[in-house]
Amino acid sequence: MTKTGDGMTTMTNSGANTGGPPAAPRRRSKAVRRLVIALLVLVALLVAADFGAAAVFEHEVSKRAQQQFDLRDHPSVKVGGFSFLLQAASGEYDLVTIDAKGVPVKDTLRDVDVHADLRGVQAPLSDLVGGSLTQVPIREVEGQVRIKASDVNRAIQENSNEVVSAITNLTIDPVSEKTVNTAPADGEETEEDGAEVADQEGTTAGVKLCGTVAIAGQETELCVFSIVSLADGVVTITPKRLELRNGGSDVKLPTAIQGKVLELFARKLDPGSLPFKVTPTAVTVERGVLSVKGKAENLVLGR
Repeated sequence: MTKTGDGMTTMTNSGANTGGPPAAPRRRSKAVRRLVIALLVLVALLVAADFGAAAVFEHEVSKRAQQQFDLRDHPSVKVGGFSFLLQAASGEYDLVTIDAKGVPVKDTLRDVDVHADLRGVQAPLSDLVGGSLTQVPIREVEGQVRIKASDVNRAIQENSNEVVSAITNLTIDPVSEKTVNTAPADGEETEEDGAEVADQEGTTAGVKLCGTVAIAGQETELCVFSIVSLADGVVTITPKRLELRNGGSDVKLPTAIQGKVLELFARKLDPGSLPFKVTPTAVTVERGVLSVKGKAENLVLGR
C-alpha cells in the first residue's frame, strides 16, 4: 500500500503472478522424472542380470545333461518360474526343461526328440558356476521320447514288399481304439476323433498311419488303423484294418490280401531309454508323433 501526492492510497502487490507456473511444482516435476528414469534403468539392469545369470546356469546344466544322456550336442535348457535370481538365492528352481532334437537311436530311429521337465531342482548358483557342484538333486522328473513319422516311415520301408516300401509320405494321426476296431459302413469314411483322444495316456493307444501307394498304376491313399502298445520300453504297432481310397472312391481288396498288407505294417520300435532312466509308463499319439512318457521322483543329475 502506498500514498500518492494528492493523498490517494493505492494497492500494490510485489508478489504479483506474471503468468508463469509456481517454481516449487516445476522442481517437483523434474525430480519425479529423474526418479522414474532411475527406476527404469535399475529395472533394466536387474532384468539383464537375471537373464545373464540364467544363461550361465542353463549352460552348466546343459553340459551335465549332455554327459549324462550321452548326447552328441548340448541340449537346450530353459529355466521357468519368476525371476531366476530369486530362485538362485534359494538354491531351488521351480522348473527346468531340457530338450534334445534329432537324437539318433540305433539304425532305424535317426531323428528322435528327447524332452524332460525337471521340478524342484536343487543347485546353488555359486557352487554350479564354481565347479564344486557335481550332483544336482531333483524332486520330480517327467521324461518323454518322441518318434516322428519320418522314422516310422523308415521302419516300414525296411520290409521287402516293393509297394509298401515305396511309401515316403507317411502321416501319423491319433484315433480312438474303438475307431481302430470298428470299420465304417460301406461307402463311408472313418470319422476323425483324434481331438477326443489326444490327451489320454496309457499303455495302449489308437493310431492311423496313412501314405500313398501305387496300385495298378494309380496313386492310392492307404490308411492303416492300428493299436500302439508299450511293453518293456518298446513300442509295438499292431495293424487291425485298412482303408484304400482312389480319387475319392473306396478300393476293396480281398480279405486274404488285406491280411498280408496289414502284416507289412506290424513293427516294433525301440526308442531307447527315457531321460534319467525314467521307467516308461505310457504311450500317446499326436499328429505326426508317437510319444513314450514316464515319471520319476527324487533323482540326481550327475550321478
